[in-house]
Amino acid sequence: MLKAIILAVSPLDIQWAALRSRMATQPMRSAMCLGLCAGAINALIAMLLLLAVLALFSPQQLGGAASSSLEGAGTARIFWAAVIWAPLFETLIGQWLPLEVLRRYKVRAGYSLLVGAMLFSFLHVMSGSGILHASMTLIAGGIFAASYLAARSQGLAPAYVAAATAHACSNGLILCGSLVFPDLSG
Repeated sequence: MLKAIILAVSPLDIQWAALRSRMATQPMRSAMCLGLCAGAINALIAMLLLLAVLALFSPQQLGGAASSSLEGAGTARIFWAAVIWAPLFETLIGQWLPLEVLRRYKVRAGYSLLVGAMLFSFLHVMSGSGILHASMTLIAGGIFAASYLAARSQGLAPAYVAAATAHACSNGLILCGSLVFPDLSG
C-alpha cells in the first residue's frame, strides 16, 4: 500500500518560486525592477548614514567626495554625470569586469560581492573622497554587486541592467535629496 508523504512547504517558499518563475519570463523588466528597489534601498541607507555621520563629525574630519569635481556645474551636467554616465561606466569597471572574472574562476558569490564592493569603493577613494564617501561607496558597491549577482542567472545583460539601474536610481535619489536639502553635503 502506498503511503502519502506530506512535505512541509511554507507559503514564502511558494511565493519565491512564483517570483523566480515570473522573473524568468521577463528578465530585463525584472532586472530593472530589482535595480530600482536596490537603488532606493541604497539611497535610503546613504542618506541615513550621512545624517548620522554629520551629527557626529565635522565636515573637515570627513574629507571630500568623489563628486567634488562637479562643484559649480549646472544641474543638467550633474544629472548626466551622476545618473547616466557614472552608472553605465562604473558598472562595467566595478561590477561587470571583476564579477565576471571571479565567476570564471568559480569564486563564491559572497567573496565576489566583497571584492566588487571594495573595488567600487577604492575607485571612488582614488578620485579624492574621504572616509564618509568611502564608506558610502563600500555599501553601495556591495548593493550593486548583489543586484548584479542576483540577476546573473538570467544572463549577462539583465545582470548589467540590474546593477546599472540600481546605481542610477541611487544617484538620482541622492541628487534629488541634495537639491531639496542643499545644506546637507557630505
